[in-house]
Amino acid sequence: MSLHAGEFAREMESVNRALAETAVLLAGLDQADSARGLCRNRHSPLRTLVEQAEQSAARVTEFLRAESRT
Repeated sequence: MSLHAGEFAREMESVNRALAETAVLLAGLDQADSARGLCRNRHSPLRTLVEQAEQSAARVTEFLRAESRT
């Protein structure tokens, strides 16, 4: 499992980067909507979902890194 865990951890790094970039994009879109006066302090459901996915991906990556060291 250790060899595979290291490979999977590296794969998860791509997922983590993609989620981080998506979160930044969604935050910008939420700010733009707020600036246009569509709503105050907008935090879209999709942004919330991506932030939760970021947290899950970080936990999975941490687990895989630990597994690859054992």
